[in-house]
Amino acid sequence: MEAIQLIKLALTVITERLITIISLLTSCGLSCWVMYEPTWERVATLGIYVFFCYLILVAKEPRNAAASTTT
Repeated sequence: MEAIQLIKLALTVITERLITIISLLTSCGLSCWVMYEPTWERVATLGIYVFFCYLILVAKEPRNAAASTTT
């Protein structure tokens, strides 16, 4: 039973970090696209995308803080 719990914990850590890494990389890629030819539409797209990525990361953060205090 310990192995299953360890695997579940590892998958949780991997998926949480993967969400963070993917959001950072896609935000960086979109920023480069905007800087290549800046127009107001591209800047607005970047702002909306980064705002929603930030909301996802902030929503995930309290769960990490609660999980670290229980272990």
